[in-house]
Amino acid sequence: MTVPARILVVEDDAPIAAGLVRGLKQAGFQVMLATDGELALEASERERPDLVVLDLNLPGKDGFELLDA
Repeated sequence: MTVPARILVVEDDAPIAAGLVRGLKQAGFQVMLATDGELALEASERERPDLVVLDLNLPGKDGFELLDA
């Protein structure tokens, strides 16, 4: 039995985030959502995702700052 990849979606635009989350879940992935940079850091440390889909223009810490963290 294969364990589905865990994907962290970091997106502050609600309609875009909803579409990404819905599509990835339908494709069989485990999906977590963070809506700002601080939440993304917490989720990445806590959940240890296999992949991150990262919006670069975020409130608080932007995507570039997250990549440096």
